[in-house]
Amino acid sequence: MKHLRLIFLLALVVGFSPAALAGADDDYAAALKSFQDGDVVGAMPGLRRAAATGHTKAQVLLAEILDRSEFDEEAVVLYREAAGKGDADGMFGYATMLAAGEGLKQKDPVQARGWFEKAAELGHRQAIGVMAQAHLRGELGVTAGEQQSPAALRWIEMAAKLDYLPAVDALALAYRGGGSLGLEANPRLAGQYQAQSDRLRGIDPARAKKKGRRVVPLIEEK
Repeated sequence: MKHLRLIFLLALVVGFSPAALAGADDDYAAALKSFQDGDVVGAMPGLRRAAATGHTKAQVLLAEILDRSEFDEEAVVLYREAAGKGDADGMFGYATMLAAGEGLKQKDPVQARGWFEKAAELGHRQAIGVMAQAHLRGELGVTAGEQQSPAALRWIEMAAKLDYLPAVDALALAYRGGGSLGLEANPRLAGQYQAQSDRLRGIDPARAKKKGRRVVPLIEEK
């Protein structure tokens, strides 16, 4: 982390050196390539120029670098601006900082949930997983009643389609016994979700059956 911070401080100096300004898209494209090649210092000048013009993708990538370098106050400003323009990655980044209280006076899990939900509605895979997890664990202000609501089932089913293991396990358990998440027992669906769970865990169902294995669903991240 100290090494990354030193790199970032050097990049600040480089980023503000006199240079001919290219278009924001060109700056971002060049900066992205440098970043993907592992050259954070080389990426910073173009990212800062592009972000200063309001280039959303540049703002998000710059915010990510700042966040990793523990320059949280500047990162949260960039994430917030990108989120306000409807960028799903910006929404997710801003929500993450709200949930952790990074770059802010305090945590705001309820507001974080709102931004995670907005990102999830746009198809952001990580945000969908967070929404499912929040309803499984009662996090981000999700109440006990909300954990058994149709909304909870929707997020959990969406996450299961993305192979989010805790969601898959929750559905296998719910369909096996019935009652949970407002679902009735359904052996066929329970079997489908159990098979998906086995696949994600790399378990051979045939061998597990021979051993009389009993799976205990795990409600936690992989």
